[in-house]
Amino acid sequence: MKVLSGLIIGAIFGFMLHRGGLVRYSRIIGALLLRDFKAMNFMFTGLAVAALLYGISDLINLGTVPRINGYFGMGHIVGGILFGIGMAVAGLCPGTCAARFSSGKLLVGVGVLGVFVGVFMYELFFSTVSAIGGMPRFITLSMVFDIPYGYLAITFGLLFIGMSFFLSKIDPSKKFDNIQEEKNLLQREWGWFSTGAVAGVLIFISTAIGEYLSFAGGFLAMGAHISSLFGYPFESVPTLNESTLWRAMLSLGVFPGAFLSSYLAKTISQEKVTPLFQEAFSSNMAVRGLTIFASGVLMTFGALIGGGCTTGAFMSGWPTLSIGSLVMGGTFFAVAMITANLMFVGRYRLVGEVKERFKLNLAND
Repeated sequence: MKVLSGLIIGAIFGFMLHRGGLVRYSRIIGALLLRDFKAMNFMFTGLAVAALLYGISDLINLGTVPRINGYFGMGHIVGGILFGIGMAVAGLCPGTCAARFSSGKLLVGVGVLGVFVGVFMYELFFSTVSAIGGMPRFITLSMVFDIPYGYLAITFGLLFIGMSFFLSKIDPSKKFDNIQEEKNLLQREWGWFSTGAVAGVLIFISTAIGEYLSFAGGFLAMGAHISSLFGYPFESVPTLNESTLWRAMLSLGVFPGAFLSSYLAKTISQEKVTPLFQEAFSSNMAVRGLTIFASGVLMTFGALIGGGCTTGAFMSGWPTLSIGSLVMGGTFFAVAMITANLMFVGRYRLVGEVKERFKLNLAND
């Protein structure tokens, strides 16, 4: 039953990724270019809701204790740089890669293949890359400031909820959201607050049943289980048990969840070249495929070196106030934003030109 819960949680999360528009290249790149805050608000809301639930749980002694990701210095920097570049180039993370493929972007299947290649690269070089930064230290902001976790987590959650509503007020992409509201409930994108709040609850539920919501870790566990069928055990996942199977099922669940959402929205057959991606690279399928594949490899390899992806290190990690997660998340977002700006802003003389081109692409992704 517990293993089945991993599949269900993954499916609901995949459904929300599609409903929230996070499968769209323009949404992710827009966030990195500060031209579209919806994806950012989804993530901020998710981590805020998780932090609030963790904080309340701590104060009333409910016993739901989040896992703390270790801090290992340079490992976060190296992993964050690799992940940030891969994320910006393809506009993907491991979870959204699975969701985008399942929602009709069939070429992204090579990105899913890249995710598994990144997993096996990590396993191949595990003894080397796991030593980067030395032994992990399990430290949090509450330890550093000597403030009870519950109070600090609630403050942290309220801060990010407030930030989300502020960004929503100044969001340059609101015009597109108004167009979406003209569609019926099943066919339009849902709001960042509702989808993000569900994601935050899923993070909390995962912790409550003794697990941790992370799609990079889920794909690693899936790779280990698949590899074991051929008699090859993973050094990076030395023990296969109910917990590793739960994580594998979590990542597997994203596929049917995103597919169902896209099917209900009647967008499953709308495969086309995303205009922004074409501008940055090429409409040539071979070039696009190679780019997406390389990004899948790079971001997964980086996530596993650095201790998590956008879900594991950011949405699930930041509510725990883990120093390691804060450094990893901060690094890959900074690198991703720099990479995205180098890809797009440098092509035009005026910021206004970027703004107008981005508006045109939102409606055609």
